Amino acid sequence: MKEEIMSLSRIYKFLFIIFIANVAASAQDDPQPGKQSFNIAVLLPLTDKGKPYLERRSYQVLEGIKYAVHIFNQNSETKVGLLIRDTQSDSSVIASMKRELSVDKTLSGVIGSTSSKDSRDVISVFSDLGLPVISPTATDDALPQLSNLVIQANPTFTTRGKIMASFARNYHGLSKIGIVYLKEGYSNQLAESFKEEFERLGGKVTLSLVYNMKDTKFESLIEEIEKADEKLDGIYFPVSDVKNAALLNEKLRDLAFTKNVYGNQDWLLSDVFSEPAPFLASMYIDSDYFLDMTQPDYQRMNKEFYELTGYLFDRNALYGFDATSMLIKFLAKNNFNPGTFLNEVQSGIDYDGIKGKIVLDARRTNLSLNILQYNFGKFSLFLKLKI
Repeated sequence: MKEEIMSLSRIYKFLFIIFIANVAASAQDDPQPGKQSFNIAVLLPLTDKGKPYLERRSYQVLEGIKYAVHIFNQNSETKVGLLIRDTQSDSSVIASMKRELSVDKTLSGVIGSTSSKDSRDVISVFSDLGLPVISPTATDDALPQLSNLVIQANPTFTTRGKIMASFARNYHGLSKIGIVYLKEGYSNQLAESFKEEFERLGGKVTLSLVYNMKDTKFESLIEEIEKADEKLDGIYFPVSDVKNAALLNEKLRDLAFTKNVYGNQDWLLSDVFSEPAPFLASMYIDSDYFLDMTQPDYQRMNKEFYELTGYLFDRNALYGFDATSMLIKFLAKNNFNPGTFLNEVQSGIDYDGIKGKIVLDARRTNLSLNILQYNFGKFSLFLKLKI
């Protein structure tokens, strides 16, 4: 029995290695003879240190990347190929990839990665090739500072705090606001960014309360907020994860606050709106993702994508699709010359993706988010806002 289990294990690993090899090699169909073609390297952690385990998010992002290239190649005389490699979340593996890929004279860009750590490794290794390096999902504020070749398709935490502050101050005209934030995680970072921007725009933070996940004094938190009610036009509640959102929804159910409430997209990802506390009745949330599934174009693409991949054309796939579609569109516009493409980014580009806009300037990080409002039991798109 033991030998049988070991045999099955070896077979599984063998089949898995074949699968990953096929993923790495499948790229796109070779262009027809005489067709001009360019390559893009796609460097994602498809396994963990090479172990037989699929990193689901990266694989779904990869399918979105491949679909974007598929659509471009269907409609263009110039063809794009993908050189797909598994980084294994290992910097030494990434270094070996550079030796292989740098000899390709048609290489026009690099896509990677799906985590901030892996993205840092990709940037440090590939930044001397003079090619744009675009990260579809990473949110680390430091990434664009590592190299002037880096493009961040997903807004950073600092950008997210600033956009919501701009919305509260400039769109709603609030002059006095409170911030209630978690000591741990990126809630603190969002709170600081929001405060700095709100005050830069002429507003005033009249209440600032910090708590932690093990705090047992939420009654005093409610008292502090209600006591400051007359000094507030609204409150910003940045959370660090869905557990944090669920905790506030549970502990602040007795909060009597009916003015504007703002938050970040972890609220949206939680399940608190199946039974929201009263203070959440008309909450505004910033999100890098909004999808209108009723649109015929989306329904057509979703059907085709599912037939090709077996996945729905939704969240993770769309991170890869939007970032890649934007990259290819502007590379093609600049004759696949990486230098002229990066110059255009410096002067500013604005791209309408499926899940949201990608707005870039000399900072090379996406400066746009969707603002959603919770009303009548559901979230709807309020507006797309950029700073």
